Amino acid sequence: MIERKKTLNVFKDARDAWGSYDDFPVGQPGTDPMPHLSRNRCAQPFFLVSEADQVVIQMAGRGRIDLHGHATMTLEPGDTVYVPACVPSRLFPEGENVQIRLKAEPAVREAVAWFCTCGELVKSIEIPAGIFQADYLAAVHAFNAGDRTCTRCGVVHPPADLGDTAWDQVAAALR
Repeated sequence: MIERKKTLNVFKDARDAWGSYDDFPVGQPGTDPMPHLSRNRCAQPFFLVSEADQVVIQMAGRGRIDLHGHATMTLEPGDTVYVPACVPSRLFPEGENVQIRLKAEPAVREAVAWFCTCGELVKSIEIPAGIFQADYLAAVHAFNAGDRTCTRCGVVHPPADLGDTAWDQVAAALR
Protein backbone atom coordinates (compact mmCIF):
# COMPACT_ATOMS: atom_id res chain seq x y z
CA MET A 1 0.00 0.00 0.00
CA ILE A 2 1.23 3.50 -0.83
CA GLU A 3 1.48 5.77 2.17
CA ARG A 4 1.77 9.50 2.73
CA LYS A 5 5.28 10.49 3.72
CA LYS A 6 7.78 13.32 3.62
CA THR A 7 9.80 11.90 0.73
CA LEU A 8 8.55 10.04 -2.30
CA ASN A 9 10.39 7.42 -4.32
CA VAL A 10 8.06 7.67 -7.32
CA PHE A 11 9.09 4.49 -9.14
CA LYS A 12 9.25 2.31 -6.03
CA ASP A 13 5.95 3.66 -4.72
CA ALA A 14 4.28 3.28 -8.14
CA ARG A 15 4.93 -0.48 -7.97
CA ASP A 16 2.54 -0.56 -5.00
CA ALA A 17 -0.34 1.04 -6.93
CA TRP A 18 -3.53 -1.00 -7.03
CA GLY A 19 -4.63 -0.11 -10.56
CA SER A 20 -4.80 2.62 -13.16
CA TYR A 21 -5.79 6.16 -12.15
CA ASP A 22 -5.42 5.53 -8.42
CA ASP A 23 -4.65 9.25 -7.97
CA PHE A 24 -3.40 8.32 -4.51
CA PRO A 25 -2.36 11.38 -2.47
CA VAL A 26 1.28 10.85 -1.49
CA GLY A 27 2.21 14.09 0.28
CA GLN A 28 1.81 15.00 3.93
CA PRO A 29 -1.72 16.21 4.78
CA GLY A 30 -2.00 19.92 4.08
CA THR A 31 0.55 19.95 1.24
CA ASP A 32 -0.73 22.32 -1.49
CA PRO A 33 -0.66 21.38 -4.23
CA MET A 34 -0.99 17.72 -3.21
CA PRO A 35 0.92 15.23 -5.39
CA HIS A 36 -1.24 12.25 -6.44
CA LEU A 37 0.50 9.15 -7.84
CA SER A 38 -0.88 6.87 -10.55
CA ARG A 39 0.48 3.98 -12.58
CA ASN A 40 -1.76 3.79 -15.65
CA ARG A 41 -2.06 1.02 -18.22
CA CYS A 42 -5.41 1.74 -19.90
CA ALA A 43 -7.24 4.77 -21.26
CA GLN A 44 -8.80 6.94 -18.58
CA PRO A 45 -12.51 6.00 -18.64
CA PHE A 46 -13.68 9.65 -18.77
CA PHE A 47 -12.55 13.23 -19.10
CA LEU A 48 -11.68 14.73 -15.72
CA VAL A 49 -12.74 18.32 -15.02
CA SER A 50 -11.55 20.17 -11.89
CA GLU A 51 -12.64 23.52 -10.52
CA ALA A 52 -8.94 24.22 -9.78
CA ASP A 53 -5.84 24.14 -11.97
CA GLN A 54 -3.89 20.88 -12.06
CA VAL A 55 -0.48 19.82 -13.35
CA VAL A 56 0.28 16.39 -14.83
CA ILE A 57 3.92 15.25 -14.71
CA GLN A 58 4.87 12.28 -16.88
CA MET A 59 7.43 10.27 -14.93
CA ALA A 60 7.68 7.11 -17.06
CA GLY A 61 6.22 5.67 -20.25
CA ARG A 62 4.67 7.28 -23.28
CA GLY A 63 1.13 8.36 -23.96
CA ARG A 64 -0.97 11.38 -24.72
CA ILE A 65 -3.27 13.79 -22.96
CA ASP A 66 -6.37 15.23 -24.61
CA LEU A 67 -7.42 18.66 -23.36
CA HIS A 68 -10.90 18.56 -24.87
CA GLY A 69 -11.46 21.39 -27.31
CA HIS A 70 -7.94 22.75 -26.85
CA ALA A 71 -5.08 20.37 -27.69
CA THR A 72 -3.85 16.80 -27.69
CA MET A 73 -0.23 16.38 -26.60
CA THR A 74 2.19 13.48 -26.61
CA LEU A 75 3.60 12.62 -23.19
CA GLU A 76 7.16 11.40 -22.64
CA PRO A 77 9.14 11.12 -19.40
CA GLY A 78 9.82 14.58 -17.99
CA ASP A 79 6.87 16.27 -19.73
CA THR A 80 4.78 18.57 -17.57
CA VAL A 81 1.30 19.67 -18.66
CA TYR A 82 -0.64 22.50 -17.06
CA VAL A 83 -4.39 21.74 -17.06
CA PRO A 84 -6.39 24.93 -16.43
CA ALA A 85 -9.44 24.83 -14.18
CA CYS A 86 -12.61 23.59 -15.90
CA VAL A 87 -10.74 22.18 -18.94
CA PRO A 88 -11.63 18.49 -19.48
CA SER A 89 -8.55 16.25 -19.71
CA ARG A 90 -8.17 12.56 -20.50
CA LEU A 91 -5.05 10.38 -20.45
CA PHE A 92 -4.23 7.65 -22.98
CA PRO A 93 -1.13 5.62 -22.04
CA GLU A 94 0.82 3.61 -24.60
CA GLY A 95 1.84 0.75 -22.33
CA GLU A 96 2.50 1.49 -18.68
CA ASN A 97 2.79 5.12 -17.54
CA VAL A 98 3.68 6.62 -14.18
CA GLN A 99 2.28 10.07 -13.52
CA ILE A 100 2.10 12.61 -10.73
CA ARG A 101 -0.95 14.87 -10.77
CA LEU A 102 -0.72 18.00 -8.63
CA LYS A 103 -4.17 18.85 -7.24
CA ALA A 104 -5.45 21.58 -4.92
CA GLU A 105 -5.39 20.82 -1.21
CA PRO A 106 -7.89 20.92 0.34
CA ALA A 107 -9.62 19.06 -2.44
CA VAL A 108 -12.07 20.91 -4.68
CA ARG A 109 -15.03 19.68 -6.69
CA GLU A 110 -14.41 17.70 -9.84
CA ALA A 111 -16.63 16.34 -12.58
CA VAL A 112 -16.29 13.47 -14.99
CA ALA A 113 -17.51 13.83 -18.56
CA TRP A 114 -17.94 11.86 -21.76
CA PHE A 115 -17.90 13.51 -25.17
CA CYS A 116 -19.06 12.26 -28.54
CA THR A 117 -16.64 12.18 -31.47
CA CYS A 118 -18.74 15.05 -32.90
CA GLY A 119 -17.67 17.11 -29.84
CA GLU A 120 -21.03 17.15 -28.05
CA LEU A 121 -21.17 16.48 -24.31
CA VAL A 122 -22.92 13.12 -23.83
CA LYS A 123 -22.98 13.11 -20.01
CA SER A 124 -21.28 14.73 -17.05
CA ILE A 125 -21.45 13.92 -13.36
CA GLU A 126 -20.27 16.26 -10.60
CA ILE A 127 -18.01 14.75 -7.96
CA PRO A 128 -18.02 16.50 -4.55
CA ALA A 129 -14.71 17.23 -2.85
CA GLY A 130 -13.59 14.29 -0.73
CA ILE A 131 -12.49 10.75 -1.55
CA PHE A 132 -12.90 10.92 -5.31
CA GLN A 133 -12.16 7.32 -6.18
CA ALA A 134 -15.46 5.91 -4.85
CA ASP A 135 -17.36 8.62 -6.75
CA TYR A 136 -15.36 7.97 -9.96
CA LEU A 137 -16.46 4.34 -9.81
CA ALA A 138 -20.11 5.25 -9.11
CA ALA A 139 -20.06 7.77 -11.98
CA VAL A 140 -18.77 5.21 -14.48
CA HIS A 141 -21.43 2.72 -13.37
CA ALA A 142 -24.12 5.44 -13.75
CA PHE A 143 -22.86 6.34 -17.23
CA ASN A 144 -22.78 2.69 -18.29
CA ALA A 145 -26.30 2.04 -16.95
CA GLY A 146 -27.84 5.21 -18.43
CA ASP A 147 -28.62 6.63 -21.84
CA ARG A 148 -25.37 7.15 -23.75
CA THR A 149 -26.93 8.65 -26.89
CA CYS A 150 -25.46 11.84 -28.33
CA THR A 151 -28.22 14.47 -28.65
CA ARG A 152 -26.48 16.08 -31.65
CA CYS A 153 -25.66 13.13 -33.94
CA GLY A 154 -27.58 10.22 -32.38
CA VAL A 155 -24.57 7.94 -31.88
CA VAL A 156 -24.98 5.54 -28.96
CA HIS A 157 -21.69 5.36 -27.11
CA PRO A 158 -20.30 2.10 -25.75
CA PRO A 159 -19.99 1.64 -21.99
CA ALA A 160 -16.92 3.21 -20.41
CA ASP A 161 -14.17 0.63 -19.86
CA LEU A 162 -12.89 0.56 -16.29
CA GLY A 163 -9.78 -1.36 -17.36
CA ASP A 164 -7.70 -2.29 -14.34
CA THR A 165 -8.90 0.51 -12.05
CA ALA A 166 -9.18 -0.41 -8.37
CA TRP A 167 -10.97 2.66 -7.06
CA ASP A 168 -12.92 0.71 -4.44
CA GLN A 169 -9.64 -0.45 -2.86
CA VAL A 170 -8.09 3.02 -3.04
CA ALA A 171 -11.18 4.62 -1.49
CA ALA A 172 -11.16 2.06 1.33
CA ALA A 173 -7.48 2.77 2.04
CA LEU A 174 -8.12 6.53 2.16
CA ARG A 175 -11.05 6.26 4.58
